[in-house]
Amino acid sequence: MIAQPLKPWLLVSVLLNVFLIGGVGGGLYHWKTSAAPAEAVVNQHGLRQAMVKLPPERRRELRQLLRHNRADSQPLVMAGREARLGVIKQLEAPTLDRDVLVAELAKAREADAALRALVDTTLAQFASGLPQEERQKLVEALYTRGQARAVGGKPRS
Repeated sequence: MIAQPLKPWLLVSVLLNVFLIGGVGGGLYHWKTSAAPAEAVVNQHGLRQAMVKLPPERRRELRQLLRHNRADSQPLVMAGREARLGVIKQLEAPTLDRDVLVAELAKAREADAALRALVDTTLAQFASGLPQEERQKLVEALYTRGQARAVGGKPRS
């Protein structure tokens, strides 16, 4: 007498469990077979992408050079940050002093340009010790949007 009303619930429970197990199993299978490497998932630009494309020993070398220059770059980073805070302060002020705003923007631009020059010098120092194949990888990583080909034509092989 009790078994009769339980049969539909048992059938629903079995079907639900089969469905859930199949869904979890299918999801795991899909995840395992189509998982992209972490490097490809992250949209990286500039030096980070260049580091991904370089061999591990070259990556370490570039990181060490950048860390070595960190002490020189900190004042430039702080100057740029302070100038941008000055820009924000001027833009939020009840009355805008255009001359002060232009001066703060110029300070930020100069600090950013000096920082970029320091990083570029470090990159040039690093690239001077690379063989031609690794320099080519560096070019491909740094100029991914076809800038090098648009300017210089076909890359040399």
